[in-house]
Amino acid sequence: MQKMLIGGHLVGADEWLEVLNPYSGEPVDHVARGGATHVDQAVALARHGTEKMRAMSLSQRAAILRHVAELIRQERQSLATLLTLETGKLIGESRVEVERAAMVFELAAEACHHPRATQFPPESFTDGASRFGFWAREPMGVVASILAFNLPLAHAAQKTAPAIAAGNAIILKPSTEAPLTVLRLGLLLYRAGMPPEGLSILTGKGEEVGHALAAHPLVQALTFTGSREVGLNLPVHAGAKRIEMELDTVGALIAAETADPEQVAEVIACCGFMMAGQSATSIQHVWAHERLFDALRDALLQRVAALRCGDPMEEQTSLPPLIHPHALARVGNWVQEAVQHGAKVLAGAKAEPPFYLPSVLAETPHHTTLYNEPAFGPVVLLHSYSMPAELLQQVNRLSVGLRLAIYTRDIAEAFELARHARALSVHVNDSPALPIDPIIRGDMQEHHMCFEDMLQRIERLSQSKYVGFGRMALF
Repeated sequence: MQKMLIGGHLVGADEWLEVLNPYSGEPVDHVARGGATHVDQAVALARHGTEKMRAMSLSQRAAILRHVAELIRQERQSLATLLTLETGKLIGESRVEVERAAMVFELAAEACHHPRATQFPPESFTDGASRFGFWAREPMGVVASILAFNLPLAHAAQKTAPAIAAGNAIILKPSTEAPLTVLRLGLLLYRAGMPPEGLSILTGKGEEVGHALAAHPLVQALTFTGSREVGLNLPVHAGAKRIEMELDTVGALIAAETADPEQVAEVIACCGFMMAGQSATSIQHVWAHERLFDALRDALLQRVAALRCGDPMEEQTSLPPLIHPHALARVGNWVQEAVQHGAKVLAGAKAEPPFYLPSVLAETPHHTTLYNEPAFGPVVLLHSYSMPAELLQQVNRLSVGLRLAIYTRDIAEAFELARHARALSVHVNDSPALPIDPIIRGDMQEHHMCFEDMLQRIERLSQSKYVGFGRMALF
């Protein structure tokens, strides 16, 4: 029975929720079912925590962030095991996530040592002579974060690390399906020196805890990772507070005529079925040039046939179960709808609970749900194209955010497709599942772009304040 962490206190509830192992269906543990009262408690303590966080120097915050990264690595095996037990992901995938979380905290620690102030020249105005000013960054105050189930530890790190670096108190609300690793992270943060009032982790139903956090008037900022349906409804509860949302996206790949079908098939087999497709970067759509289509199809089907469902704790397993029977039913219903409207099944398209078999479909009609929505399951849709204009029309028909990979040996074609495709990111001859958090090396110059992303995260969780000096008498 795992209690909530509220300002350094272990707090239970009148009701408890089961956390089920997606593979066995057996309970892994139970967590407290929090509610609006617990949200009020956490926010009240966080208000005290904001003063302690604000009083800490940047070097003190950096020390906490580095220490928690060390603790994560010390407990990497137990954390990976717990991740696999509650999410069902492969043990190898869990190890990668643990390391990713540690890197995020290291990156935030390094960012603490970079300046937060920007000079502003009042003398550029006609009445600004003898004046001096600058913009400084200050903490927001209380930040609340609502997390998704698929990358619970990585998402918790991505929300918590920049919030701490910016000097905020933070309240985490993990998903109902995967709260245990986040609770463990909270204990590690306390051990690393995080002021107890500066961190709370509330477990429970999203419609109870999540909505109460979003609506609380003393929460200054809200971050959310999850479904578009839930995310678009949050501003109704959140009012005027700052909101940052990471909603569902779809991974897609274009295999041009000059692409290597074997190489592309390997990328699709890896990125289309990793985490059983339960990732925002999993490849769901593949557009292959008509002259490459048959070779790519055959190479992909050969690799899909080699995927093995099984116990995610076993190293030889290559396809994990879906998170919940509801997810299994949803994917099955969408696939069945597509088949009924003319989609051709090339592989899979059936459930063997708790697994949905790795599936490849062709000629999926544009009007079907599977074509237009993130499947969040092990399903890849193959499409053929002949002309770039036709291809771009198909790609840009999708209304959901797109992470696009383009495989081609023609650099001009790559530029043209990247320029005209409506996508959140474009990866030429690379996977759309490229990790955004790099390994820290040297003086960070190799990773300037990713480092800037961490600085931007910290900036989004802080607020600017102008400090100006007028004419002063000389003594």
